Amino acid sequence: MDFYALFLLHVVLTLGFFLVNLRRQNRLHVVTETIIVFVIPFLGLLLMLGYRLSCYLLDLGDGHQPEFEKEAKAFFRGTQLDEDIIPLNDAFLVDDVQKKRHYFTDAIKQAVVDNENILQMAMHDRDREIAYYAVAMLTSRMEKLENELFAKENMIVSGEGEENISLLEEYTQMLKSYLEQKKFIDHVTYRKKQGDYIGLLDYLKKACPDKLEYYTEEIGQLLLTENFAEAELVCAELKEHFPQREESYMMYIKLYQAWRKPKKLQQKIRELKASPIELSGEALRAIRYWDGDINRGAAVHG
Repeated sequence: MDFYALFLLHVVLTLGFFLVNLRRQNRLHVVTETIIVFVIPFLGLLLMLGYRLSCYLLDLGDGHQPEFEKEAKAFFRGTQLDEDIIPLNDAFLVDDVQKKRHYFTDAIKQAVVDNENILQMAMHDRDREIAYYAVAMLTSRMEKLENELFAKENMIVSGEGEENISLLEEYTQMLKSYLEQKKFIDHVTYRKKQGDYIGLLDYLKKACPDKLEYYTEEIGQLLLTENFAEAELVCAELKEHFPQREESYMMYIKLYQAWRKPKKLQQKIRELKASPIELSGEALRAIRYWDGDINRGAAVHG
């Protein structure tokens, strides 16, 4: 058999080996083995066949090392997340910059990150690429939220939804989410939106007097703005509508603590202790704390 016939046979065998090998998932191994078969005529084919047979007989997983398989699956693949992925909160503890960047940027590209705390941590990361992606995502979210707020405001102002309680409730929740991003809102805009939020809560409180959360949320916002007199009026309304709820006393306690009214605060503590309400852990801790404060004050003055 002449040289050309041998070479043609070698090419055919190499091509056949390559085509049979294509069904394997690891294309890098396929190409590497095909090159070995082509560069070492006939003997290379025997070596690869012997290698594959040995892997099969010794159950070596087709030549793949399990630890490499596991490491490859530890990263995000498209929109599918492996159950063994570490929490993104812990990813910031990874020393390897490339791995940490891979975790985080892939998660952001897939819109996996929903936790604002994680994004804010990422903003201050030493890796500029991670910080860039986090800022870009937060900025995008703020722009989207502002556009949604603007659209809802137009609906309400135009008269389409001023009597629609469900629309107002939806807008109120959007405002709440917006105000939670205080770090990214300028002072003037924040104050205006906070005023709108308080006004909406006051309206919804009157429209739905049986919903306790509107009272407590409005009081909380009034305390943030240090509008203590108005907050006291809302506390009175809360007590009137929900006399048997723990929150009716706890909001008074928070008010008088912020307002620095120790005598009124002590009075509410005594009323809470005397009430037949089954108290939560928060209320019991407040009673223990302020009881201790009262006793310390009495000891000093005694």
